[in-house]
Amino acid sequence: MAIDSNAYSLADYALNSNNPMVRAISYSLIEADNILQDIPILTQATMIANGVRFEGNLPTVNWSPLNAEGVTTKGTPTPYAEQVFVVRNYIDVDQLYVEDVNSIVDPRAAQTEAWMKAFSYDMNDRFFNNDHITGNANAPVGLKYRINNGSQFGVRPENIINSGGLDLTQATLITPATQQNGNKLLEFLDQLLWSVNSPTGAGVVLYMNEVARRRVAFAIRALGTGGGFDVSKDQFDRTIEMYKNAVVRDPGYKADQTTRIIPVTEASDGTAGPSTYTSIYAVNYSADHMHAWQFKEMQARDLGLLNNDVIYRTSINWAVGVMNNSTRSLARLFGLKMS
Repeated sequence: MAIDSNAYSLADYALNSNNPMVRAISYSLIEADNILQDIPILTQATMIANGVRFEGNLPTVNWSPLNAEGVTTKGTPTPYAEQVFVVRNYIDVDQLYVEDVNSIVDPRAAQTEAWMKAFSYDMNDRFFNNDHITGNANAPVGLKYRINNGSQFGVRPENIINSGGLDLTQATLITPATQQNGNKLLEFLDQLLWSVNSPTGAGVVLYMNEVARRRVAFAIRALGTGGGFDVSKDQFDRTIEMYKNAVVRDPGYKADQTTRIIPVTEASDGTAGPSTYTSIYAVNYSADHMHAWQFKEMQARDLGLLNNDVIYRTSINWAVGVMNNSTRSLARLFGLKMS
Protein backbone atom coordinates (compact mmCIF):
# COMPACT_ATOMS: atom_id res chain seq x y z
CA MET A 1 0.00 0.00 0.00
CA ALA A 2 1.15 3.54 -0.69
CA ILE A 3 2.08 5.71 2.24
CA ASP A 4 -0.22 8.68 2.84
CA SER A 5 1.15 11.78 1.11
CA ASN A 6 0.95 13.70 4.40
CA ALA A 7 3.16 11.18 6.20
CA TYR A 8 6.80 11.99 6.90
CA SER A 9 9.64 9.69 7.87
CA LEU A 10 12.87 10.26 9.78
CA ALA A 11 14.63 10.34 6.41
CA ASP A 12 12.38 13.20 5.28
CA TYR A 13 13.18 15.18 8.42
CA ALA A 14 16.90 14.46 8.03
CA LEU A 15 16.78 15.76 4.46
CA ASN A 16 14.18 18.53 4.57
CA SER A 17 13.64 20.00 8.04
CA ASN A 18 14.30 23.73 8.24
CA ASN A 19 15.62 23.24 11.78
CA PRO A 20 19.32 22.30 11.56
CA MET A 21 19.23 20.58 14.95
CA VAL A 22 16.19 18.46 13.95
CA ARG A 23 17.96 17.55 10.72
CA ALA A 24 21.07 16.49 12.61
CA ILE A 25 19.18 14.52 15.26
CA SER A 26 16.98 12.77 12.67
CA TYR A 27 20.01 11.73 10.64
CA SER A 28 21.83 10.53 13.74
CA LEU A 29 18.80 8.44 14.75
CA ILE A 30 18.86 6.84 11.30
CA GLU A 31 22.59 6.18 11.64
CA ALA A 32 21.88 4.56 15.01
CA ASP A 33 19.26 2.28 13.34
CA ASN A 34 16.37 3.72 15.33
CA ILE A 35 13.21 1.76 14.56
CA LEU A 36 11.33 5.00 13.85
CA GLN A 37 13.14 5.25 10.52
CA ASP A 38 10.75 2.58 9.21
CA ILE A 39 7.50 4.18 10.34
CA PRO A 40 5.50 6.78 8.37
CA ILE A 41 4.68 9.65 10.73
CA LEU A 42 1.60 11.87 10.45
CA THR A 43 1.37 15.19 12.31
CA GLN A 44 -1.84 15.80 14.25
CA ALA A 45 -2.16 17.93 17.37
CA THR A 46 -4.06 15.41 19.48
CA MET A 47 -3.08 13.35 22.50
CA ILE A 48 -5.59 10.59 21.66
CA ALA A 49 -6.24 9.19 18.19
CA ASN A 50 -9.51 7.32 17.68
CA GLY A 51 -10.14 4.85 14.89
CA VAL A 52 -12.19 1.84 13.83
CA ARG A 53 -11.27 -1.57 12.43
CA PHE A 54 -13.53 -4.02 10.63
CA GLU A 55 -12.82 -7.38 12.24
CA GLY A 56 -15.11 -9.72 10.30
CA ASN A 57 -18.26 -7.65 10.89
CA LEU A 58 -18.63 -6.25 7.37
CA PRO A 59 -21.97 -5.15 5.89
CA THR A 60 -24.00 -7.73 4.00
CA VAL A 61 -24.36 -7.61 0.20
CA ASN A 62 -27.86 -7.91 -1.29
CA TRP A 63 -28.43 -9.36 -4.77
CA SER A 64 -31.77 -8.17 -6.01
CA PRO A 65 -34.14 -9.00 -8.89
CA LEU A 66 -35.38 -6.27 -11.21
CA ASN A 67 -38.00 -3.84 -9.86
CA ALA A 68 -37.15 -4.73 -6.25
CA GLU A 69 -36.16 -2.19 -3.65
CA GLY A 70 -32.74 -2.09 -2.08
CA VAL A 71 -31.97 -3.52 1.31
CA THR A 72 -30.34 -1.41 3.99
CA THR A 73 -27.02 -2.77 5.18
CA LYS A 74 -24.44 -1.61 7.67
CA GLY A 75 -21.20 -2.94 9.05
CA THR A 76 -20.28 -2.67 12.70
CA PRO A 77 -16.66 -1.61 13.08
CA THR A 78 -14.65 -2.11 16.25
CA PRO A 79 -13.59 1.23 17.78
CA TYR A 80 -10.16 1.67 19.33
CA ALA A 81 -7.92 4.45 20.58
CA GLU A 82 -4.19 5.05 20.85
CA GLN A 83 -2.30 7.75 22.72
CA VAL A 84 0.92 9.66 22.26
CA PHE A 85 3.84 9.09 24.61
CA VAL A 86 6.29 11.83 25.45
CA VAL A 87 10.07 11.78 25.18
CA ARG A 88 11.40 14.79 27.09
CA ASN A 89 15.02 15.37 28.09
CA TYR A 90 17.38 18.20 28.95
CA ILE A 91 21.03 17.83 28.07
CA ASP A 92 23.03 20.06 30.41
CA VAL A 93 26.73 20.78 30.11
CA ASP A 94 28.75 22.98 32.42
CA GLN A 95 29.91 26.28 30.95
CA LEU A 96 33.52 25.47 31.76
CA TYR A 97 33.44 22.30 29.64
CA VAL A 98 31.96 24.23 26.73
CA GLU A 99 34.59 26.96 26.92
CA ASP A 100 37.58 24.68 27.58
CA VAL A 101 40.09 25.44 24.80
CA ASN A 102 41.62 21.97 25.16
CA SER A 103 38.40 20.14 24.22
CA ILE A 104 38.94 18.11 21.05
CA VAL A 105 35.20 17.62 20.49
CA ASP A 106 32.26 19.84 21.33
CA PRO A 107 31.08 18.46 24.72
CA ARG A 108 27.48 19.46 24.03
CA ALA A 109 27.50 17.68 20.67
CA ALA A 110 29.08 14.61 22.29
CA GLN A 111 26.38 14.48 24.98
CA THR A 112 23.62 14.92 22.39
CA GLU A 113 25.11 12.12 20.28
CA ALA A 114 25.21 9.86 23.35
CA TRP A 115 21.55 10.65 24.08
CA MET A 116 20.54 9.73 20.52
CA LYS A 117 22.26 6.36 20.82
CA ALA A 118 20.55 5.76 24.17
CA PHE A 119 17.18 6.74 22.68
CA SER A 120 17.66 4.34 19.77
CA TYR A 121 18.53 1.43 22.08
CA ASP A 122 15.56 2.24 24.30
CA MET A 123 13.02 2.89 21.54
CA ASN A 124 13.95 -0.26 19.63
CA ASP A 125 13.63 -2.38 22.76
CA ARG A 126 10.28 -0.91 23.76
CA PHE A 127 8.91 -1.19 20.21
CA PHE A 128 9.18 -4.98 20.55
CA ASN A 129 9.18 -5.81 24.24
CA ASN A 130 7.34 -3.15 26.23
CA ASP A 131 4.02 -3.67 27.99
CA HIS A 132 2.08 -1.69 30.57
CA ILE A 133 2.07 -4.46 33.17
CA THR A 134 5.73 -5.11 33.94
CA GLY A 135 7.24 -2.57 31.55
CA ASN A 136 7.12 1.20 31.21
CA ALA A 137 3.56 2.58 31.20
CA ASN A 138 4.87 5.90 29.84
CA ALA A 139 6.10 4.29 26.58
CA PRO A 140 4.24 2.59 23.70
CA VAL A 141 3.10 -1.02 23.95
CA GLY A 142 5.46 -3.31 22.04
CA LEU A 143 4.80 -5.66 19.12
CA LYS A 144 5.10 -8.87 21.13
CA TYR A 145 2.40 -7.84 23.61
CA ARG A 146 0.15 -6.47 20.86
CA ILE A 147 0.37 -9.70 18.86
CA ASN A 148 -0.10 -11.92 21.93
CA ASN A 149 -3.18 -9.87 22.93
CA GLY A 150 -4.72 -9.57 19.50
CA SER A 151 -8.32 -9.13 20.65
CA GLN A 152 -7.26 -5.95 22.46
CA PHE A 153 -4.92 -4.56 19.81
CA GLY A 154 -6.54 -5.75 16.57
CA VAL A 155 -4.31 -8.67 15.51
CA ARG A 156 -5.78 -11.87 14.05
CA PRO A 157 -4.88 -15.22 15.70
CA GLU A 158 -3.66 -16.37 12.27
CA ASN A 159 -0.90 -13.77 12.48
CA ILE A 160 0.86 -15.78 15.20
CA ILE A 161 2.64 -18.46 13.16
CA ASN A 162 4.15 -21.52 14.83
CA SER A 163 7.01 -23.00 12.81
CA GLY A 164 6.79 -26.20 14.86
CA GLY A 165 10.37 -25.92 16.07
CA LEU A 166 11.80 -25.75 12.54
CA ASP A 167 15.46 -26.80 12.76
CA LEU A 168 17.63 -24.18 11.06
CA THR A 169 20.98 -25.20 12.48
CA GLN A 170 23.80 -25.06 9.95
CA ALA A 171 24.33 -28.83 10.00
CA THR A 172 20.66 -29.38 9.18
CA LEU A 173 20.68 -26.94 6.28
CA ILE A 174 23.65 -28.58 4.55
CA THR A 175 22.64 -32.21 5.14
CA PRO A 176 20.84 -33.60 2.05
CA ALA A 177 18.19 -35.42 4.10
CA THR A 178 17.14 -32.24 5.94
CA GLN A 179 18.20 -29.52 3.51
CA GLN A 180 14.59 -28.80 2.60
CA ASN A 181 14.14 -27.16 5.99
CA GLY A 182 15.44 -24.07 4.19
CA ASN A 183 12.57 -24.39 1.72
CA LYS A 184 10.13 -24.72 4.61
CA LEU A 185 11.56 -21.52 6.06
CA LEU A 186 10.92 -19.65 2.82
CA GLU A 187 7.31 -20.84 2.83
CA PHE A 188 6.93 -19.59 6.41
CA LEU A 189 8.35 -16.22 5.35
CA ASP A 190 5.81 -16.09 2.51
CA GLN A 191 3.07 -16.92 5.01
CA LEU A 192 4.36 -14.12 7.25
CA LEU A 193 4.08 -11.63 4.37
CA TRP A 194 0.61 -12.90 3.46
CA SER A 195 -0.47 -12.46 7.09
CA VAL A 196 0.28 -8.74 6.91
CA ASN A 197 -1.62 -8.30 3.66
CA SER A 198 1.41 -7.97 1.38
CA PRO A 199 2.42 -11.23 -0.36
CA THR A 200 5.02 -9.35 -2.39
CA GLY A 201 6.49 -7.69 0.71
CA ALA A 202 5.71 -4.15 -0.49
CA GLY A 203 5.63 -1.75 2.46
CA VAL A 204 6.75 -4.47 4.88
CA VAL A 205 9.76 -4.68 7.20
CA LEU A 206 10.89 -8.09 8.46
CA TYR A 207 12.60 -7.81 11.83
CA MET A 208 15.02 -10.52 12.98
CA ASN A 209 18.21 -10.65 15.02
CA GLU A 210 21.58 -10.87 13.30
CA VAL A 211 21.82 -14.65 13.86
CA ALA A 212 18.51 -15.28 12.08
CA ARG A 213 19.46 -12.78 9.39
CA ARG A 214 22.65 -14.67 8.61
CA ARG A 215 20.86 -18.02 8.85
CA VAL A 216 18.11 -17.09 6.37
CA ALA A 217 20.79 -16.01 3.88
CA PHE A 218 22.65 -19.27 4.61
CA ALA A 219 19.48 -21.28 3.91
CA ILE A 220 18.92 -19.51 0.60
CA ARG A 221 22.50 -20.23 -0.48
CA ALA A 222 22.26 -23.87 0.67
CA LEU A 223 19.22 -24.34 -1.55
CA GLY A 224 21.24 -23.05 -4.50
CA THR A 225 18.55 -20.47 -5.32
CA GLY A 226 20.72 -17.38 -4.85
CA GLY A 227 23.47 -15.73 -2.88
CA GLY A 228 21.24 -14.66 0.00
CA PHE A 229 19.02 -11.60 0.33
CA ASP A 230 18.56 -9.11 -2.49
CA VAL A 231 20.47 -5.87 -1.91
CA SER A 232 19.28 -2.31 -2.46
CA LYS A 233 20.25 1.23 -1.36
CA ASP A 234 18.41 3.80 0.76
CA GLN A 235 18.36 7.61 0.40
CA PHE A 236 21.71 7.84 2.18
CA ASP A 237 23.37 5.22 -0.04
CA ARG A 238 23.38 2.65 2.76
CA THR A 239 23.03 -1.00 1.81
CA ILE A 240 19.70 -2.58 2.77
CA GLU A 241 18.79 -6.25 2.43
CA MET A 242 15.48 -7.37 0.96
CA TYR A 243 13.36 -10.51 0.91
CA LYS A 244 11.09 -10.06 -2.10
CA ASN A 245 10.09 -6.39 -1.62
CA ALA A 246 10.31 -6.46 2.17
CA VAL A 247 13.15 -4.73 3.98
CA VAL A 248 15.10 -7.01 6.33
CA ARG A 249 16.25 -5.29 9.49
CA ASP A 250 17.92 -6.25 12.76
CA PRO A 251 16.67 -4.09 15.69
CA GLY A 252 19.95 -4.81 17.47
CA TYR A 253 20.65 -4.83 21.17
CA LYS A 254 19.26 -3.32 24.36
CA ALA A 255 20.98 -0.45 26.14
CA ASP A 256 23.33 -2.86 27.92
CA GLN A 257 24.69 -3.60 24.39
CA THR A 258 24.88 -7.33 25.17
CA THR A 259 21.22 -8.47 25.25
CA ARG A 260 19.50 -8.94 21.89
CA ILE A 261 16.12 -7.23 21.51
CA ILE A 262 14.86 -10.27 19.60
CA PRO A 263 16.62 -13.08 21.49
CA VAL A 264 17.98 -16.41 20.28
CA THR A 265 17.12 -17.92 23.66
CA GLU A 266 13.34 -18.28 23.31
CA ALA A 267 11.55 -21.55 24.04
CA SER A 268 10.03 -23.41 21.10
CA ASP A 269 6.60 -21.98 21.98
CA GLY A 270 7.89 -18.41 21.67
CA THR A 271 8.03 -17.69 25.39
CA ALA A 272 11.17 -16.65 27.23
CA GLY A 273 13.88 -19.33 27.38
CA PRO A 274 16.51 -20.27 28.13
CA SER A 275 16.59 -22.32 24.95
CA THR A 276 17.82 -21.95 21.36
CA TYR A 277 14.85 -20.62 19.36
CA THR A 278 14.04 -17.22 17.90
CA SER A 279 11.26 -15.24 16.16
CA ILE A 280 10.82 -13.10 13.06
CA TYR A 281 8.33 -10.21 13.06
CA ALA A 282 6.61 -8.59 10.08
CA VAL A 283 5.05 -5.10 10.04
CA ASN A 284 3.11 -3.56 7.18
CA TYR A 285 3.66 0.20 7.33
CA SER A 286 1.08 2.39 5.62
CA ALA A 287 -1.68 4.87 6.47
CA ASP A 288 -4.24 2.03 6.46
CA HIS A 289 -2.05 -0.43 8.37
CA MET A 290 0.62 0.47 10.98
CA HIS A 291 1.86 4.05 11.24
CA ALA A 292 2.76 6.69 13.80
CA TRP A 293 1.60 10.18 14.54
CA GLN A 294 3.22 13.03 16.38
CA PHE A 295 1.57 15.89 18.23
CA LYS A 296 3.96 18.20 16.40
CA GLU A 297 7.42 17.91 14.94
CA MET A 298 10.25 16.93 17.24
CA GLN A 299 11.31 19.96 19.24
CA ALA A 300 15.09 20.23 19.58
CA ARG A 301 16.21 23.58 20.92
CA ASP A 302 19.48 25.11 22.00
CA LEU A 303 18.43 27.09 25.08
CA GLY A 304 21.94 28.48 25.48
CA LEU A 305 23.39 29.56 28.80
CA LEU A 306 20.75 29.40 31.54
CA ASN A 307 20.07 32.23 33.96
CA ASN A 308 22.21 30.51 36.57
CA ASP A 309 25.20 31.47 34.38
CA VAL A 310 26.58 27.94 34.81
CA ILE A 311 24.79 25.49 32.51
CA TYR A 312 24.33 25.32 28.75
CA ARG A 313 21.10 23.44 28.00
CA THR A 314 19.71 21.56 24.99
CA SER A 315 16.01 20.66 25.19
CA ILE A 316 14.49 17.66 23.34
CA ASN A 317 10.72 17.22 23.42
CA TRP A 318 8.66 14.84 21.28
CA ALA A 319 5.14 13.43 21.67
CA VAL A 320 4.66 10.41 19.38
CA GLY A 321 2.38 7.38 19.26
CA VAL A 322 1.76 4.35 17.04
CA MET A 323 -1.55 3.33 15.48
CA ASN A 324 -2.70 0.05 13.96
CA ASN A 325 -5.56 0.54 11.49
CA SER A 326 -5.83 -3.07 10.32
CA THR A 327 -6.04 -6.59 11.73
CA ARG A 328 -3.40 -7.52 9.14
CA SER A 329 -0.58 -5.15 10.07
CA LEU A 330 1.48 -7.23 12.51
CA ALA A 331 2.63 -10.85 12.53
CA ARG A 332 5.16 -13.07 14.30
CA LEU A 333 6.82 -16.32 13.22
CA PHE A 334 8.24 -18.18 16.23
CA GLY A 335 9.91 -21.47 17.08
CA LEU A 336 12.89 -21.21 14.71
CA LYS A 337 15.74 -23.33 16.08
CA MET A 338 19.11 -21.61 15.70
CA SER A 339 21.48 -23.99 17.50
